[in-house]
Amino acid sequence: MSTQRSLRWLCASLGLAATAAFAGNPFSGETSTAGGYSTWDADLINIEAVPQTGRGVYVAVLDTGLAPNWRDYFPGARVATQLGTGFHQPVTFKAHSVDPCGLEVAVGTLQQSTWVGSRGSTHGTHVASTILGYFYDSNFDDAAGFALPPIMVRGIAPDVTIIPVQVLSDYQIPARPRCPDPNQQAGFTAVFGTTEMVVAGIRYATALKRAGYSPMVINMSLGGSVLDAIEKEAIDDAIANGVIVVAAAGNEGEDGMSFPGAYPPVISAGSVGWTGEWLKPTDGLPRYRMWWLKYPNPPLLPGSGEVADATQTGDVYVSEFSSRALPGQQLDVLAPGSWVRGPFPGTPGYNHLPWWSRGIGDLRGVGTNFFFVGGTSMATPHVASVAALMLQKNPTLTQVQVESLLKSTALALPPSGSRAIFDFDHPATVTWDTLCGSVLCDAVGAGVIQADAAVASTPAP
Repeated sequence: MSTQRSLRWLCASLGLAATAAFAGNPFSGETSTAGGYSTWDADLINIEAVPQTGRGVYVAVLDTGLAPNWRDYFPGARVATQLGTGFHQPVTFKAHSVDPCGLEVAVGTLQQSTWVGSRGSTHGTHVASTILGYFYDSNFDDAAGFALPPIMVRGIAPDVTIIPVQVLSDYQIPARPRCPDPNQQAGFTAVFGTTEMVVAGIRYATALKRAGYSPMVINMSLGGSVLDAIEKEAIDDAIANGVIVVAAAGNEGEDGMSFPGAYPPVISAGSVGWTGEWLKPTDGLPRYRMWWLKYPNPPLLPGSGEVADATQTGDVYVSEFSSRALPGQQLDVLAPGSWVRGPFPGTPGYNHLPWWSRGIGDLRGVGTNFFFVGGTSMATPHVASVAALMLQKNPTLTQVQVESLLKSTALALPPSGSRAIFDFDHPATVTWDTLCGSVLCDAVGAGVIQADAAVASTPAP
């Protein structure tokens, strides 16, 4: 691409789909999901043992914004719509005059825009759902024999205030019919942001922190191949002003980490999964769709979503996609990022009915509301949420202190080994080791975050 600006791509890969039923949103008056049901990922990091809920802490989610129908999923009181904003640069592409597979790129002037997400991706909505929790019901569950009533799913930090900041937008990539690569021949919509868009989001959150919206955490479930000087400067300024900055490690596996996650001052999040995913708790057989949810009553099987306490290293595996730290990069901690359930409506187009309607169009391929999603994008909000819980206890914590406490209390994993996981119908083995090609690399960092230990170790202000 003939541009000097870095393009930041989403750190996520899509998984299974599922959707909903029942007329009228029964949770429209709720202000928090703190009383909701827990999930495997919350149990894995021991969130049930933490009294803090994140109240009084702001989390700026720099992402795709929120879906226009975000109130179908989140308590309105938990989203600071008056503080939300977006940043956008026009980027136009045309076929290269010489290279049939190439593109010529023109980047326009940075503009401040809306935080309401575009139609290309609802990535930011899923990221926010891990932090806040969400309202849930699925027609797919009903069809599989698990006729749950509408429920609230508890967030990791359900009482924080989310500030949606859109820094990733939709762009149209033109068709290149003369390209011999069939994957490049048709046009498509891509979702990304420029360095300037991401920098503007960081600076905006920092300005809010200076204006008194404090404590402040930035969640960046995004990344690129380089760290431009202006982005480094914005991150350094944010940290110097007391903002806690958390970013995805990236989904490049042995090819190394993305930036800004790889930048040592940033708290980076790699991904783990649970060896019990997709398995029935009664007989250990695969293809159990409700494994993710802790719901104490029938029709779920007893033990659904239950991760054994105390969590042992044998309960987790490092996700194959989770970026390893190459020399000069720093992987800090791991968090649940494989098969995290949450709202991911209408990809693309929001052509679904609300989860609380009685329609069954989702079962007929019209649209969806909820997905299982995997990526370090999903791990990052777990880490940002635990940072928020720590800040509720001690609002004076600095970036260095938060990172140190998260790492010193993490569940350490061996630097090399393997874990058995199940891919729907058959077991597979994911192996990580200390080599990425011919160089040493780090797949595990300090280990898996443990919310209870991190908060307990947080000193009083």
